[in-house]
Amino acid sequence: ATYISTYRNFDVRIKPRVTVGSCEQYCVLPNMKASLVLLAAVLPALAAAHSWIVCTDYLENNGWYWDQAKCRAWPRNARQYNLQNRQFGTSGGFVHRLDNHPEERPLCNDPRDDDNSYTLPMAAYYLGQKVVLPHPINNHANDPRCDIRNRVDTENLMFVVDGDEDPCCINSTKLIQIFDMGVSPYGSDYSDEVLMTYPKVGFQNAPKFCEDEEDSMGTYNFTIPTDLKPGRHTFVWKWIRDPAVNPFTTCWEADVFATKAERDAEYLATGRTTEDPWDFYQINNIVDGAIVGPGDQVDPIVTG
Repeated sequence: ATYISTYRNFDVRIKPRVTVGSCEQYCVLPNMKASLVLLAAVLPALAAAHSWIVCTDYLENNGWYWDQAKCRAWPRNARQYNLQNRQFGTSGGFVHRLDNHPEERPLCNDPRDDDNSYTLPMAAYYLGQKVVLPHPINNHANDPRCDIRNRVDTENLMFVVDGDEDPCCINSTKLIQIFDMGVSPYGSDYSDEVLMTYPKVGFQNAPKFCEDEEDSMGTYNFTIPTDLKPGRHTFVWKWIRDPAVNPFTTCWEADVFATKAERDAEYLATGRTTEDPWDFYQINNIVDGAIVGPGDQVDPIVTG
């Protein structure tokens, strides 16, 4: 028999107590030492190897810290997974990694169900809008200030679905790529100055990574294509951390409008701000990772 413990959403199997000679505790036997060493090495890697999109319309690009008040739209079944109120960086089962069996593990964590999946608000976009997407970094970034330089970033893409049904798999022809969010720099080919400079493209755009390597926030941004047909669409985010690791995905729906005025009318009707996302680095003077200059940090929600 074994006991099953959970470490940041991964099951870890632990052998029960054994008795050897006078030892009546959880003894470290010679043939167990290698396994324990391996487990100690693997657990942080398990925690580091996953992410997801928390919010589908965030108001602060390149921000430092997650603030749920700045999120005005959510992915599928966000309330079910308590994305709004749970500790940032913990998924509650929301994380979704594909495997080599699409017939068993579909493209999206939950099937499309517009009538029941959006007890928290669905996104509304307009053609040409910049959309900001926050995600937990979960140990996977590079910053020389915390002596990390070699964590790989491979692919960060946005898709829209052609049709009203979820595609079978990540290679489906119904997935139309609309944006490449770039790849973060890593490794010895880049100087420390480059690795510690923000904002940056790709997954690792997390300026406060060294403060909290597990639960700090990263942000992406992508632009709604101006030739996208207005109407309701399914959007799919895909992240490949390393070529040896299968992709992670998050799926959500959004109503796309031809103009900002039409989108604003939708947000006003549902009690949401019509503010366009601001850039943290444009509204604050940042020197050596700190806000400097007259006044306090600017927040457009408050200051208008």
